[in-house]
Amino acid sequence: MSFDIIVTSSVSYIKSKDCGYCHSEKDPIESGYSLDSYRNEYKRQQVEELKEYPNNATIGFTIFLCSPQCYEQLMNRGFRRSGSFLYRPDLLRNCCRLYTIRTNLGFIKHPSKGQRHTINRFEKFIKDEDGKDIKKGKHVPGKPFNIKEHILNLEKDVNPSRFRTEICSTEFSKEKFALYKKYQTRVHKDKPEKVSVNSFKRFLCQTPFARQFSKHSEKYWSNLNTYWKSGTFERSRPDDILGPIHECYYLDDKLIAIGVLDILPHSLSSVYFIWDPDYAHLGLGNLSALHELVLTKMLGKEYYYMGYYINDCPKMNYKAKFGGEILDICNRKYVSLDQAASFVEQGRLAVFQDSDNKYSVNVPLNELEIDDSVIGQFDPDAVLTNVAEEIYGTNGGAFQKVAATVSKICLKLPALQVLNLEAYRQAEYWEDGEGLLSLPMVSPGLIPLWQMNEWIDDGIFKRLIRNVYLYDGDQSFERFDADKDWQKLREVFDLLRLLGPKVFEKPILFTI
Repeated sequence: MSFDIIVTSSVSYIKSKDCGYCHSEKDPIESGYSLDSYRNEYKRQQVEELKEYPNNATIGFTIFLCSPQCYEQLMNRGFRRSGSFLYRPDLLRNCCRLYTIRTNLGFIKHPSKGQRHTINRFEKFIKDEDGKDIKKGKHVPGKPFNIKEHILNLEKDVNPSRFRTEICSTEFSKEKFALYKKYQTRVHKDKPEKVSVNSFKRFLCQTPFARQFSKHSEKYWSNLNTYWKSGTFERSRPDDILGPIHECYYLDDKLIAIGVLDILPHSLSSVYFIWDPDYAHLGLGNLSALHELVLTKMLGKEYYYMGYYINDCPKMNYKAKFGGEILDICNRKYVSLDQAASFVEQGRLAVFQDSDNKYSVNVPLNELEIDDSVIGQFDPDAVLTNVAEEIYGTNGGAFQKVAATVSKICLKLPALQVLNLEAYRQAEYWEDGEGLLSLPMVSPGLIPLWQMNEWIDDGIFKRLIRNVYLYDGDQSFERFDADKDWQKLREVFDLLRLLGPKVFEKPILFTI
């Protein structure tokens, strides 16, 4: 039997005082809370539970195997990967609002002056050093600046020993690690002793994708490097080109940058980018984003996923320069950055409601139903409102019926009857669900408990968990039986809330 995903550990809800994005440097009161009501409640009452936040709050688990198709589905639920660790933030409790962002060349109708300058500066640098006399890269008014054409010409017009990019496997090499260590210690100020070979392998070499997507012949890599620049893949079958890659940038045969990327059925996803700090003046980070946009197009993929966008974090909000759209994980729809800009300022949580879906301010909104059938976009002409406060605020509808819903679930699934309802008073909504699962009872993007209750009543829950298999540690597995394996039901219940029903429509192997 083949599995789309093999989960090798239970789901973890990780709280930490250190945020890898803002490093707890921003004012936690003024800009850390996801919603004004929580900030105002803390200011008013100095509630201890609220004082514990905002900090880093991440939901994650390790995966042994995940198909490219499955990973792309999970990206559209807000997930990213670090090696084989899959994670996403708890947007309600995290100190930063991390929105999945994707774009393509179509979003950049008029390249900015900065984007033109980045390409022209690099072009001048490599051609001047190559002994060629070229004009300074000035934009001619009225003449469109073609990003695709300029990026492709960077390698066509120079000797490959001067500048080239090479797509290769994610396998470890001493050359790659040396550049990684140099980057981490000089750019991110990591202590040299903390930057190890093993950490590099876990982070940027290890992947959850099956061997068929990562282990290829020399001919495969040679063809890939030759054909993407000619547009052969763009016109053929892009779904045949799948798997993790390292794209290496060479200057005078020296490795100066590495793009760590996943080629997925409909997209190219950026995992990480490393560059040599000796060449900081070349703007390699911006150049790589433009390069990867072109690579996305030439491989015949629809979207370039840039990771997370954080409006109030300088190291993450630069991504807005490349246009695109961000994910509303509650609606499972993307909204253009232009539409979303005013709603996500100062790191606020946004749950969008379009003009076709009116709501009453007198009736608190519950969490929205999660529909995995399609990933859509909000109409670019729609009038949007933000209903995050009405759903997730201190008086929001999401929390008002939680206790009653949980009681109903526990009656139907006795294995979950370990909940102390008193632990979920109004002032303690920040708690992480201790006593029931490892997840919060309410969190944006999780399958709402009321919806889980309906699935139990409708038989959907029973049908979905029939696709779960348990690994017994002896090179064999067996189908999950809720009656026999009742002690594991909490973790399976958790996983369904987190991953959604679409992943459970195919066999899934779970080691607890």
